Amino acid sequence: MSCLGTIAALATGLTFVSAETVVIGTDGPFPTYVLVDEAGTITGFERDVMDEVCSRAALICAWELASFDQLIPGVMSGQFDVVLGGMAVTRERQQLVDFTQPYRATDPEEWYIGRPGAPAPAAALTAVQSGTVHEAHLRGLGHRFVSFSNEADVLEALRIGQVDLALGPYQTRADITDYMSAEGFDFLYSDLIPDGGVAMAVCKGNTGLLDTLNAALDGMRADGTITTIESRWFD
Repeated sequence: MSCLGTIAALATGLTFVSAETVVIGTDGPFPTYVLVDEAGTITGFERDVMDEVCSRAALICAWELASFDQLIPGVMSGQFDVVLGGMAVTRERQQLVDFTQPYRATDPEEWYIGRPGAPAPAAALTAVQSGTVHEAHLRGLGHRFVSFSNEADVLEALRIGQVDLALGPYQTRADITDYMSAEGFDFLYSDLIPDGGVAMAVCKGNTGLLDTLNAALDGMRADGTITTIESRWFD
C-alpha cells in the first residue's frame, strides 16, 4: 500500500519538506505517554518528546486523536504522517510501517487483571484493546478474547462481568491501580510480551521524514533531553 508521505518523499528525492504540516496521530488517554484533558488538550511524555522533535527539526506539527487501532492504518493511508502513543516496535508492525529509533524501553511482563478467583487466561474470556500487542498476543495463543476500541470500554466490560479478565499495560499506572482497588480487581496472571521499545511510526518508504525524526531524536538523546523529559513524567 502506498501513502502520501511516500509519494512526497520520492518526489523530493527523499528530502522531507519541513514547510509542510506534519500531521501526528495519537490515541488518548494512555497515561503517562499521552494525556487528554476535558478541553481536548494533549499532554504527556510523548507530547513533550514530539514537541521537542518538531522544534529542532523546524516542523509545523498538528495533532489529531484517533483510536489506537486506527493509527497504523492511518499512517499507511496518508491520513497521518507520524503516529505514536506508547506504540511498541514489533516484527509484525515493522512489516507495515517504518519506525524511528526507540526512545523508551518497555517491561516485557504484562498482566491480566480481574476479580480474585477468575479463571486462568487459557480458560477465560479476556477483554483487550484492539490493535495492541496484547490483542496480537492473545490471538497467537489461541485464547478467547473480545476486542474494544479503547481502554475505557475494556475496563467497563470487566467491571460489569462481560469478561473474566482484561489484559493491558496496567502494572505501572497509578490510575489503573486506583480503579482496581475501587472495583475489587487484582493482578492475577502475567505473560511475557517482549518488544523493541516505544517509537514513532511513519509510512513505509517515507525515508525523508524518518531521517528527520531520527536526527532530532539523536540530538535529544546526546544532550540528555530525552532523559530529562522521562524524569518529568516517570520518576
